[in-house]
Amino acid sequence: MRNVALTVDVEQDVPPFLDTWRGMEEGLPALLKLFSKRGVRVTFFVTGQAAKLYPKLIKQISRGHEVACHGYEHERFDRLSFREQLRRIKLATKILTKVVGYRPFGFRAPNFKPNEHTFAALERAGYVYDASVASYNIEKRPEKSKLIEIPNTWPSSFLRMPSALSTRVLRASLATLPLIVLDFHVWEVVRMTGVRFDCRFATGETTLRRLDKVLSYLLARKAKFVLMREAAASLGAKV
Repeated sequence: MRNVALTVDVEQDVPPFLDTWRGMEEGLPALLKLFSKRGVRVTFFVTGQAAKLYPKLIKQISRGHEVACHGYEHERFDRLSFREQLRRIKLATKILTKVVGYRPFGFRAPNFKPNEHTFAALERAGYVYDASVASYNIEKRPEKSKLIEIPNTWPSSFLRMPSALSTRVLRASLATLPLIVLDFHVWEVVRMTGVRFDCRFATGETTLRRLDKVLSYLLARKAKFVLMREAAASLGAKV
């Protein structure tokens, strides 16, 4: 049996290009309904700003899924000093903890853009695992860190591809990888316009249908959906 960690980033619509929140207001409820239908548990990386503006929705997520941290306002961490990163991480952590009732274990830097200060700031803030690097961008792995690092396997646009293609890639991944980490965003199931092509293609109902087909495919092949904190625990983290 292979493990799959489905992760969803919870933020404003296509930051920094839009300042709307349709993904939260329309996309998140649709995703929660789909995950409930398929019996899939998901890790949501939530910005402090999203939790502050939509506390009831974030509390709803926490009842069946994992809530982790995604920065305060989807800022670029690779452009911030250690001190400023730590301040923002602590601020977001405080908001998330108040909303969901527990302290998040994991963190993902917005845009998968950490810098050399990010991992030290996370350790200082008491985080257990980090999901800020990707298998296709391995030069940004921390050289010295006590954090459990869980790389992302495929970019979010992967799940917007035709399911005939994405499932073919997933078949190979299931055969070779002990853990597949899939990234997604709440705004991807709402039709986006006025942004660059890679951020808008197939968004809306098309993507929701394709995501449903992917989940069905993985479940049919006996993939086990795990939370990121569970994946971290299997690697030695104390969660």
